[in-house]
Amino acid sequence: MASMPSSLSLPCLAMQRDMGRSTSTVLLSVPEKKVVATGADVDALIAPALANKTVLPTARGYVLARDPASLATFLYSPQSRRKIDLPPLAIDQDLLWQGAHCLLSHEPTDPSCIVLLVEPNTTFIWHLRLAGDQPQWQRHEYDIGSQVYDDDEDDEKHPAWIGKTVIRQIGACRGKFYFNPASPELGVLDFPASPAGPLAFGWIPAGCHDEGEYAVVGRVFLVESEGELYMVKLLMDEANLNKYTGLSVYVMDFERTRWRRVGDLGGRTFVMAPVYVGASCDAGRLRADCVYVACPMSRELQVFDVKDGSIETQRLDEAPFSNKAFWVLPTGC
Repeated sequence: MASMPSSLSLPCLAMQRDMGRSTSTVLLSVPEKKVVATGADVDALIAPALANKTVLPTARGYVLARDPASLATFLYSPQSRRKIDLPPLAIDQDLLWQGAHCLLSHEPTDPSCIVLLVEPNTTFIWHLRLAGDQPQWQRHEYDIGSQVYDDDEDDEKHPAWIGKTVIRQIGACRGKFYFNPASPELGVLDFPASPAGPLAFGWIPAGCHDEGEYAVVGRVFLVESEGELYMVKLLMDEANLNKYTGLSVYVMDFERTRWRRVGDLGGRTFVMAPVYVGASCDAGRLRADCVYVACPMSRELQVFDVKDGSIETQRLDEAPFSNKAFWVLPTGC
């Protein structure tokens, strides 16, 4: 089986070329902060099979790819070139472009693997069991309660309104899916052993993790790393909402069901980009115990050292102006 050419070291950063629906991407080497492939060269490096496809990354190194014309859908590893054909996915193309989340409960080679797709800003999920003779996508509408929106602007001109709570942050760990951590409770989605069984949505207490933080939480990611569930909170100053000014990292203590703040990542590196889920990988040529955050619209990369608290902003001058970026990861990281 062919493997990734040695000239492209993973992880690397893939960025969309423009603001539209073009699937043309540019690959950047993060250590050198240089473009290593564009156009046809990208197809050669991450496979012609992905050309003109809508691609959603996962935290396990595989991407979910779909042909907008034929709806042909498959999982693909850019590193190993392994392709796993899936049933056609009949989801609205706009939802994929608006930032749907794709997660795998296990490695795709594991018969227990569930492929989960979370529609953005809706109460629908798609799921698929890879085991079985004829796996099929199932669309499920969930109800995890309601919440008040725009409460801070509640007045006669801009009244608050109550809407269904949707899944916004989600991560996979130990065969289950965990979501919406920014509250005293952590959501849990568990799939039954039998395909005929109902999905189980629940909540576990997660303890308080906001004490002592005075900055605005700009974004929250859930990251699985070596069997542990981490939460990364990117912080920003109210005076400047364009950049992250710090972060805090927690690991879930499942025995005590509490978030516990950590001062390192066990020698690993976390990578994340807007919209998509975060991921953990071996440091390789990146810095260990650091969180790399891609900021495609400003063509920057922010590097947060969890150990010493330092922040470095790296310019990506060769990157295109873009609002979409994702990490191309080693398989099984």
